[in-house]
Amino acid sequence: MLLAAIPAALVFALRPRGTPPSSTVARVVPIAAEARDAVDAAVADASRAALPTMPVGPPPTQVIALAGWTPVRAEPRRDAPALGYLRAGGVVDVVGPSPGRDGCVVHREHPNGGWYPVRGGGFMCVGGAFAVPAPSRGYRAPTQPDLRAPMPYPYAVNYGRTTMYRRVPTLADLHEFEPWRFAHATPDGGAMEADAAVPSTSPPPATAEAGDGTDARSARRVVEVRDAGPPRLSDLAGDRGGPVIRQLLGGMYVALDRLIHEAPAGESYWRTQSGGFVRSGRLSAVRHWSPFEGQVLDDTHHLPMAWMVSETGWDYVPNASGTAVSSHHRLARLTPVPLADEASLHIGGQIYYRSTDGRAVSSRNVRRAALRPPPPGVGPTEKWIDVDLDEQVLVAYEGARPVFTTLISSGRRDPNGDGQHNFETPTGSFRIQSRHITATMDGDTAGDGPYSIEDVPWVMYFQGSYALHGAFWHGYFGWRMSHGCVNLSPADARWVFLWADPPLPAGWHGVYARATQPGARVELRHSRANAPEEGRPANAAHAIPVVRD
Repeated sequence: MLLAAIPAALVFALRPRGTPPSSTVARVVPIAAEARDAVDAAVADASRAALPTMPVGPPPTQVIALAGWTPVRAEPRRDAPALGYLRAGGVVDVVGPSPGRDGCVVHREHPNGGWYPVRGGGFMCVGGAFAVPAPSRGYRAPTQPDLRAPMPYPYAVNYGRTTMYRRVPTLADLHEFEPWRFAHATPDGGAMEADAAVPSTSPPPATAEAGDGTDARSARRVVEVRDAGPPRLSDLAGDRGGPVIRQLLGGMYVALDRLIHEAPAGESYWRTQSGGFVRSGRLSAVRHWSPFEGQVLDDTHHLPMAWMVSETGWDYVPNASGTAVSSHHRLARLTPVPLADEASLHIGGQIYYRSTDGRAVSSRNVRRAALRPPPPGVGPTEKWIDVDLDEQVLVAYEGARPVFTTLISSGRRDPNGDGQHNFETPTGSFRIQSRHITATMDGDTAGDGPYSIEDVPWVMYFQGSYALHGAFWHGYFGWRMSHGCVNLSPADARWVFLWADPPLPAGWHGVYARATQPGARVELRHSRANAPEEGRPANAAHAIPVVRD
């Protein structure tokens, strides 16, 4: 019975999340190696059984992961470094015989268990709490990520304050943790019925604090959080080992697995990819995200190029001498503009870039991606990424050859200089340290309060908690929007993710860079020395076309 419970518990315990290093920059830290090893040790201690010392019977040809973080080790031992991991339900091919069971504790139902080499490199402990031979009868795997789609999972946004449970709650759980959904006392001693189908999003009134009952204690906890000011993530967490994982605030996102209809009061609950259960009536499906896509570069499409990032941008027709321009027609936001490799026009204090069709666009209203030589030490076919934080553009290279370019959204600057809203992306030369199909990001920020987005798509960490990743919650690419990471549209993030190094083996959910498989180089820089955007609108809605006759 204990073994049966461990994989489910790991789903909740092992999400890559973290806390911000300061009050001004909110970041998320991938799960630490020591934390993973501690869980490994706990599983081993809880899983010991009298078993044969070596595998017997036919070896598996495939392995299916049971835990939310199922490691692939560099060597067939539990304390070996992790090369990467699978998520629950992930399947990977076995590529050779087992070298033994050193440190791999397996269940008596799997006498052929032990360490097995898997496709992509490394070894997995098979037959215990982390993974078993595939297929596994009776195991209903979570919905697996769709690597062909811009969004690997279905997502939903939460409305109001909502409880996330570790299992489908019982009526007793609802009475204890959501007492305001049921009858409660009124000041005149009567009773008032709460609407169970559409409950209030407000905490219970102060009168519910009277008495020593369970409902009153639960209500008091909620009121105390409210009265203490804006909550922190730690305030929203449930008791360890209790039925509640945490509270969700309005605007927090979850990735969905499946809908559960067998619940109290005829309600339904969504099981999330993190293993939590959230009442379906509190969630709204994310159905729309930015369809913007960058440009694959080839013999037909090349640098330099630009994108219109203003809502009111125009293109212009220069006169023969290049001393004046006249407006031609409006260009919709995010329209790509192939640029001619010619000198810019300087007219009336404004800069205009010539386009390949003989027209021009104002530098005020576009973002431009230009060719850049490789940094020192880059090999002739080595993959590297150039991010211009002033132009808000990204260019992917293979050696000196650009292969893809797009718009990004980097960390916001603090316009007031007080630091509370300063989330600038760091500059420098980095390498991708790890790649994750999805990773949860949450944090507390002094200016914005707590936030949480489960299973952010296409995550590539390059320094600590800073990453390139997909963003489906906004569409203002070309403008600084993030808490420090480099945001891309979901489709663009997927393109870069599938292209970048280190390669992600089939079936794996995440991979870590190592000496033999280094991550792609990432260059983050300011092309204008991080100068204020003089002459540019404060945001995409405030750009005004400049017409010169």
